Amino acid sequence: MFKRKIITSLISLGMGVALSTGAMASEGELAVGTVISAANFDSVKDLQFEGKRVGDMIPERVEWMIRERNLTMKIRHSAPIEMDEKYMQATQDGKGKVKFDPKTREVSGWTAGMFFDPQDIDINDPYAGDKVIWNLRGPTYGATMDLRNICWVFIDGKKGVERVQRWWARRYYMEGRLDGGPVSEGKGNILQKTVLVAYSPQDIKGLGTFSIRYNDPSAKRPDDTWAYLKSVRRVRRLTGSAWMDPIGGTVQLYDDWDIWDAVPTKYKSNKLIEKRWIFAVAHSPELSVDLQKKGSPGEFPSVGLTDAPYYYPAKHIEWEPREVFVVEGTPPEGHPYSKKVVYMEVDWPRPYLGEAYDQNGKFWKMFIFQNRQDIGDDGYKAIMPVVGHIIDFKANYSTTWSSNMKANPADVEANDVTIKQLIKLAR
Repeated sequence: MFKRKIITSLISLGMGVALSTGAMASEGELAVGTVISAANFDSVKDLQFEGKRVGDMIPERVEWMIRERNLTMKIRHSAPIEMDEKYMQATQDGKGKVKFDPKTREVSGWTAGMFFDPQDIDINDPYAGDKVIWNLRGPTYGATMDLRNICWVFIDGKKGVERVQRWWARRYYMEGRLDGGPVSEGKGNILQKTVLVAYSPQDIKGLGTFSIRYNDPSAKRPDDTWAYLKSVRRVRRLTGSAWMDPIGGTVQLYDDWDIWDAVPTKYKSNKLIEKRWIFAVAHSPELSVDLQKKGSPGEFPSVGLTDAPYYYPAKHIEWEPREVFVVEGTPPEGHPYSKKVVYMEVDWPRPYLGEAYDQNGKFWKMFIFQNRQDIGDDGYKAIMPVVGHIIDFKANYSTTWSSNMKANPADVEANDVTIKQLIKLAR
């Protein structure tokens, strides 16, 4: 941010006071740069911002975090985000070819792009929620997702950082690829493959998983997941319910990978509750992990590690109005949650916020994902998550991850995401 020259120190002081208290650009309008907090929430909630009431863009659970749990939100104007032309064109090309079966909630005929044009999703359609989630299950951030320098920071809401885990992760899509090569690879029975391996600290080094998600719209064929066990230096296949398990020792489930990772038919039902505007982080800074500051709070510049409760977006991170679909899902038996809610961009499937409820229906976890655009090595324009705040409010604890994520890295092939690769990295 460039500093403006001031005429006198008095004027400078006046400007500072105005910004800190939530200056208004004009009467009844919230000023850009205002920091919404518990101290000023009641005074700003009825103001307008970009033609919308401020309070109406703050979901109930987010308001609770502001009022009761010290969340602050620095407000910026919304800015256009350009999704890749190939992705949007593939969505249009699929119209008339993609079929939804209301009896099974399954989809057929999809090739690439979104399964359904968001403009065609009718909120009154009883299966609209399924269609929104189906859109999320295609390659939304490129044909290959490289989670560079991904780290989970374990954060106690009272004490701060407890420890940091460093991992290597990559997800390779076998279908819906738009990187200039074949749109589909292999025999067409695999949708995606994922490798996740820990490399620090020493006590978890070598722990890892390799998973395959099959192209099975019915979700009757469970994901295949293998774990590498350091004690025997072997891989072991996990049960078909591993998608509901926590990632390592974090409070994040594999099902929470992108706030919502399961195909919609794994859930009993998915209901589109509404279309609304919320404040969200859609333009997070490019650098999420600063290795030059390793071992200090500055290593994770987008996380507020110096301000209690330590697990929210850093105070300089800016939130902007985004129009979203709100989908409420009912998980299957055996799932830790009784309900999950996701707030996802309307124009293309990018989750910003999520809520999870325990088996008694009580609010349990909040997901705040910071997103930004990335240009792949092949020029592909992707929208991707780069910081994920997964907050367990029962325990006042979070395992927040940060990554310098990259879309479509060069020279990555399907054989680079395999069990063999898991073993190689783990050893």
